[in-house]
Amino acid sequence: MDLFDVIRSCARRWYVLIPLLLVVGWFSYDVYSSVKPVYYSSAVIGLAPPSVRVEDTPPGVPLARNGLLDVGGAALIANMTAVGLQEPSVVARVVAAGGLPTYAAKMFPVPATMGQLPLVMVEVTDPDPAAVTRTLDLVIPQAEVTLRNLQQNANVPNDQMVAPFVVSPPGPPAAATPSRTRSTVAIFVAGAGLVIVVTVIVDVLLVRLGKRERRRSSVPTEVVAEPPPVADPRDDREP
Repeated sequence: MDLFDVIRSCARRWYVLIPLLLVVGWFSYDVYSSVKPVYYSSAVIGLAPPSVRVEDTPPGVPLARNGLLDVGGAALIANMTAVGLQEPSVVARVVAAGGLPTYAAKMFPVPATMGQLPLVMVEVTDPDPAAVTRTLDLVIPQAEVTLRNLQQNANVPNDQMVAPFVVSPPGPPAAATPSRTRSTVAIFVAGAGLVIVVTVIVDVLLVRLGKRERRRSSVPTEVVAEPPPVADPRDDREP
């Protein structure tokens, strides 16, 4: 069976094809319209190294330094902070205070040709705009706690610690509709393909049944002839 046979089958059984396509179209539209909008907001946190540093110290007196800044710079500390904000203990504190566990913390995205900036971006997406704002308000203070714990574990002196500050505060959550066109088209295409297969199967079955009925009607009915009556010998005798 080639493409033309499929087209002929669908044309012959249009009364099967069209209703099923309408059902698939209705289901696809229902999926498309049932997608609810979500709300998105973000905040950007920067890192500020100590503003005061004494370089001239008496001989034999150690000079306090932030070893993390010397090794990887502020970008390393920002990366460690982004990772630390998603630690289970931090997420648990945010959730316990009424926030969402689905927030994301990452380095601020920049073009590949630029160097990494010491900025941490926190993003929240949820159908509840109030929950989005509340979560960001809870995660931002956790950045200070996380950053301090990281530096304390690295034995950074208190006066040499990097401090966080809010570069871009959370804005009003913006409504956005999740991508639904691709899923709707995929559902419709899969459903239409299934409808065509069902229509072809129905056509094949009906054609075979029609041939069988025509074959039965074309076979002549056999008539059983009765044998001719046998004459009685007594009827031939002369009176």
